[in-house]
Amino acid sequence: MKSQDVAIRAVGLKKSFGSLQALKGIDFQVPLGSVFCILGSNGAGKTTLINLLTTITRPDSGRVEILGLDIHQAPILVRHNLGIVSQDDHFETYFTIWENLKLHAELHGLSRADYEPRIEHLLNEIGLWNRRHDLSDQLSGGMRRRVSIIRALLHEPKVLFLDEPTTGLDPVARRQIWEAIRQFSKQATVILTTHYMEEADVLSDEILMLSHGHMVMGGTPRELKSRMSPQYQYEIVLKTPDALAYQTKIEAVIRENQQHWPRGELAMPAIIKRLTDYRLEVYLPTPESLTHVFQLIEPQDLVRFGELTSNLEDVFVSVATQPVDSMGDKTL
Repeated sequence: MKSQDVAIRAVGLKKSFGSLQALKGIDFQVPLGSVFCILGSNGAGKTTLINLLTTITRPDSGRVEILGLDIHQAPILVRHNLGIVSQDDHFETYFTIWENLKLHAELHGLSRADYEPRIEHLLNEIGLWNRRHDLSDQLSGGMRRRVSIIRALLHEPKVLFLDEPTTGLDPVARRQIWEAIRQFSKQATVILTTHYMEEADVLSDEILMLSHGHMVMGGTPRELKSRMSPQYQYEIVLKTPDALAYQTKIEAVIRENQQHWPRGELAMPAIIKRLTDYRLEVYLPTPESLTHVFQLIEPQDLVRFGELTSNLEDVFVSVATQPVDSMGDKTL
């Protein structure tokens, strides 16, 4: 990737706190103008990495460049190009939304001639212009999050950090935030952390997955899901409520035939899930095993027999549950 196409480049990032190695050598690049998601379970190293990227802490070793600027050699210039939305919304309680945004703009050194049209434009973009004179505590959680995002955009940063922006919001408010992120991603590269896999799947151009301080996987959502489909996964939908009977038959035929499957595949067992009386999911280790299963299904009982693909939650769970000693650092 050419330098002018890179928003963030990190090489060999390591950080320890006493005997705890929070980051163990992280390498990645964030394309300019993308939505880049950092995923990992609690303790994976996400917060440490975000603190390094936003110049709050320094790495023990390694290098970070943001928009071509080394964050140690030019930290003030780097900070001018960053917008940060933390997990908590901090507003002056007795200020209106307009007054809160005005205060933040003036702290960034913006003139009234610059910030007034900017605030008006951003509030109109998220549909809150008519609420500008409301006190901050009169807004819903979703509205407060949207105002937090535009507050971080007032000084027109080139990189916007969103730390779990929809935590605690209801599904409607969450989707409103998604729409706001889509709008604002046209103005800045977005670095997103979240525990909602659907959110990461919908919004991200690329994803970095951390576990125990290692980068264990990276790529587009589609690429990650395709890598995590080693089994052959199928959905069986029946006309009649006979899923339990079919589950029993399929499990029996698998027990009879699995000794003939390639030895290396036996570490990945077949799994039969009965989701309802009409629906089964079947996870098979070899394509040959599908023949045995399909022969059991009476055509008159079948509504649909189709292949399934992994979702991002499957990928996340697989990564988060890997033993530490099985991990090797990847590069994105």
